[in-house]
Amino acid sequence: MIIYEDKLTAQEFVDLIEAVGWGKTNLEQIEIALENTIYSVSVEIDGKIIGMGRVIGDGARVFYIQDVVIHPDYQGIGIGTKIMEKLIAYIKKVKLYDCNIMVGLMSAKDKECFYERFGFRKRPNDYQGNGMMLNISK
Repeated sequence: MIIYEDKLTAQEFVDLIEAVGWGKTNLEQIEIALENTIYSVSVEIDGKIIGMGRVIGDGARVFYIQDVVIHPDYQGIGIGTKIMEKLIAYIKKVKLYDCNIMVGLMSAKDKECFYERFGFRKRPNDYQGNGMMLNISK
């Protein structure tokens, strides 16, 4: 297994999201998304990228972990954990001294317990409302 930093290609990204059933997407859109990504991690096994994850955000106060995707043939063997550890380590490394930051993510359905292992908490809770999103298409 080889772990790469900031080497993910748009085609590898598209291949992974299609492999997990997130549908087809526009390659140009993914190229732009990767250009605007703060940090990315990809995992290669036998010459094929089988996992990825990204950090997006403003780079100082708010970070989001996005698109943690593992090819179905390689799920459940610790690759997602390695990706999350790398993403969180990067955020801790670039965090300004003596500043609080917020790291958010939107979990895929029924994957919340995976992220709870890293200290993420479900919303709503006693202090926070629901996470929300808006999809805009065509």
